[in-house]
Amino acid sequence: MTRRALSISVIILSLLIISILWFALSTQNQMPAQIYPATINRDCAPWDGAAFTVSIPMHGAGISISIYQSPDIKLPTTFLFPDDIMSLGKALLILPIGSPESLTGKVSFQRVGQEVPVEGRFDLVTNAGKHFKGKFIAAWKNEIVYCG
Repeated sequence: MTRRALSISVIILSLLIISILWFALSTQNQMPAQIYPATINRDCAPWDGAAFTVSIPMHGAGISISIYQSPDIKLPTTFLFPDDIMSLGKALLILPIGSPESLTGKVSFQRVGQEVPVEGRFDLVTNAGKHFKGKFIAAWKNEIVYCG
């Protein structure tokens, strides 16, 4: 093996070791997503169809996620917001004072059914760039809702 080939081999091996160390350290420092307690309740879509709403209280505010379909989702599902034609639902930041603010991003559910708490994730952003990200476990409320 020539000196040049040996030098190139040492450089490549060094870069490989540095890359592996960098990857291992960067994944180790990631914080797990915070889990928020939430509530879920049946709701009505704007056209009086079936819907459900997840409410996530946060420090001095709250997030309201309304999905315009029956609360019977068997497989993992993700909803993207905003929904330009308002057929899927909406995500809002509820402030203690003032009007609710629309949020952009995504909300995912593992499954939705009325027999168990509902687990999901959210990654939402305000127009001003404030970021809300985490997981939730929503307990069912027993409010009766009549649509139509």
